[in-house]
Amino acid sequence: MRIRIKSRKRRFGASSVFLAIILSAVILIECTFLKFVWELDYITKVNNAVDAQVESIMCEYNRQLFDVYGVYAFTMTAVDDDVYRSALLACGYDKGPQIDLAGYKKIDKKALKDAIGMYYSYRATGIVLIQVADVFSEMIGELIDSDVLDKIKEYTSSPAAGYVTEIIQGAEKISSWFEKAGEKLNIDDFKKELGFFDSLKNKLEKEDNDLKDLSFNISLKDMKPAIQLFDGLIDLHGKLGKSSFKLASHIFEANYFAYNFDCWLKQDIDASINGTAFSDIHEKNSDDSEYILTGLTGNKSLAAVNFLMLQVLTGTNFLRDYSDKEYRSKVDAVAKVISAIIAAVSEGSVDIDYRIITVALIVLIATFKAGKDIQTLRKGERVALYEKDGKKVVTAGYRDFLFLFMQAVPDDLMLERGLLILRRDYGELYKGLTATADTGIKKISITRSYALYR
Repeated sequence: MRIRIKSRKRRFGASSVFLAIILSAVILIECTFLKFVWELDYITKVNNAVDAQVESIMCEYNRQLFDVYGVYAFTMTAVDDDVYRSALLACGYDKGPQIDLAGYKKIDKKALKDAIGMYYSYRATGIVLIQVADVFSEMIGELIDSDVLDKIKEYTSSPAAGYVTEIIQGAEKISSWFEKAGEKLNIDDFKKELGFFDSLKNKLEKEDNDLKDLSFNISLKDMKPAIQLFDGLIDLHGKLGKSSFKLASHIFEANYFAYNFDCWLKQDIDASINGTAFSDIHEKNSDDSEYILTGLTGNKSLAAVNFLMLQVLTGTNFLRDYSDKEYRSKVDAVAKVISAIIAAVSEGSVDIDYRIITVALIVLIATFKAGKDIQTLRKGERVALYEKDGKKVVTAGYRDFLFLFMQAVPDDLMLERGLLILRRDYGELYKGLTATADTGIKKISITRSYALYR
């Protein structure tokens, strides 16, 4: 009996040891699995918190910047770790690894170019992009096809230029010229023409007084500035070339910077493409579009734009007046008188075709009309580029001229200057960032950027 009892004790003891060994292995496996699950849960929660923080920053893009300029971007004011900490706390982790927000991707010229392309992808149908440019181009082409410029240059290089200058600027009275001409001319034969000339001269002198506040000088003393204006106009036409209008992206950018940035027009009569007042973006009126166009600031930028507008408007006014046969016939009559006076005073040593003087007078008149047009444009009003039967068929505003001239500015310059303006108004702009957090088990790294720039 004792042997049997002893045998039972040994058998039950072996089972206990065996079970203990098995259970210890199971417990070890379970604990290892539980630790793995906990670590996986911890990593997942941290990853989700980091992702939520990045998404929160990206969602804090500047709404006005997007609405007005179509640019998705955030600034440093949107960067913090509040969402990250709140997300961890909501999951039961009052502490977590430090989040590192870095690797910021700035808005660069390429990103701005992409934004402009997207901006016009859904706005282009409501914006006439090349109508004004085509009108200007056609007008300049007609000017180039004519030979009047050669005639004007011929006139300015002749001795007659001095005589006409003195007559127009009023250094001497018309009567004194007739006295000098002596018996060769009879003043009674030219009363009608002289009456038209005097009224025209008085009108120009009055307009000259009205133009004193403009940032360029129009002089009646020398026709050479007018020639330089036309030469500059032709040079501009050569740079613009109709082939450039086929480049859609360039046209979009020119339109974007001409119409969507503040300019010299007063803020109470001007606004961005979507109607946002520029006073809501920055307090003071600014010459942003002029700066993007010329690279100059202040009065220098205004003077440069005025000079360009003077060239174009002089051309449009000249073509309109020169093609008006009735008007030109009156100027022809005056030109014949001046030609006759010059011939008489010079005793026949200077003889110039009256038609050349006609061209010179019409150019001069067109230049003064252009000055008045610029005053109109600066008030936010429009001027006529083409008239038919006394009605304005094609008109243009100040920004239409900016758009025309912007065609000649390289993309890189426009984008670079435009970015400078946006950073001035909105601060440093970012399109994406990288956030990292080291859990001690795994390093989590998340990078995000707006799909617009990918």
